Amino acid sequence: MAANKYTAPDRERRRKLLRKLLQQAGGAQSTEELHDGMQKAFGDYSIRTTRRDLEALAAGPQFAKSAEGPNHKRCYWTLGRGSLDLALSPAESMTLTAIFQHADRFGFRIKSEELTKLREYAESEVWARSTRNLVAEGRITSGTRFMVLTPGDYNSDHLTTIQDAMVSDESLDVVYRPRDASGVETCTYRLKPLALSYQDSNIYLSALIADETWPEGQEPPAGAPRGKYSSNGRGQTCVLMLHRMVDVRSHWEKIPEPPGYDVHAIDVQKDLMTIHGDGVIDLELRLSDNLHNRLSENPLNADQVVISSGKEWILKCQVHDSQGLRLFLLSNAADIQVLAPAQLREHIRSVLNEAVEKYRDF
Repeated sequence: MAANKYTAPDRERRRKLLRKLLQQAGGAQSTEELHDGMQKAFGDYSIRTTRRDLEALAAGPQFAKSAEGPNHKRCYWTLGRGSLDLALSPAESMTLTAIFQHADRFGFRIKSEELTKLREYAESEVWARSTRNLVAEGRITSGTRFMVLTPGDYNSDHLTTIQDAMVSDESLDVVYRPRDASGVETCTYRLKPLALSYQDSNIYLSALIADETWPEGQEPPAGAPRGKYSSNGRGQTCVLMLHRMVDVRSHWEKIPEPPGYDVHAIDVQKDLMTIHGDGVIDLELRLSDNLHNRLSENPLNADQVVISSGKEWILKCQVHDSQGLRLFLLSNAADIQVLAPAQLREHIRSVLNEAVEKYRDF
């Protein structure tokens, strides 16, 4: 029977399979070759439908693109930019697009070809399924009201080497520029990479230092305080900044992981997040109406309790005394009074007094 007497499957199924066939082919395919694969899956139907589907895939979303082939009388096709074997809804694609934009803002560099394809796929799905180009018009965006610092300038190859070492459970030799190290330009750490943390526009590596080499006569004395974001000494875990790494290379030595290592443990988080003390504190704050409104909608944590106190509000919760908490309290100092604990109250008061002194003569 003639092919045109058969009804082609629905458009979404056809085009999804065409993209899969192009992905599996690994090279240029003619319209006829692709149509043969479609007929094996769906039965006979007109090649004109396949030709229209390919032209549509090569249009706006660019899921397919034309290519050179051995027979100049035929049209050939290869994978386009939206070639991943995914099926995201428009809403999911919008969310993924926003995630990539947020990553850009905080210093994530999309280097690999596959991640670039994933981003383009999400943008293409939004384009293909909506009546207007929401991405190009800036209708999906990412932002923050806080000041975001320019990300540290790191070598992307260093990050790839670290990631490969973590996947393969290998060790690394890292030439590093330590902070607060009395004029030392670089030292070398032999380490086991344990965890990566993406935070505050920088990338941090939690690692176990097996050995370290310093310029002659400049190694820190045993037990002496070390600078932040550098080695804590041999046999200790520490946190290093990716943009302070001068060279990163894999090493054959097998360094065992520290027993019970947990990136969320307080000792590791002290290096990553600058936590003061060994546990949570009982925080008590007096809030203005303005900050009460904010913290009612965006709590400090899920367990906070807020009670009315005349025209003000009292907030109580248990949190870590972290650098982040202290910066939050200082940035909202006009709307917050720290009632407890006493040491945190004194710290905030002392910093505010220092700030006032700097502006007293202006």
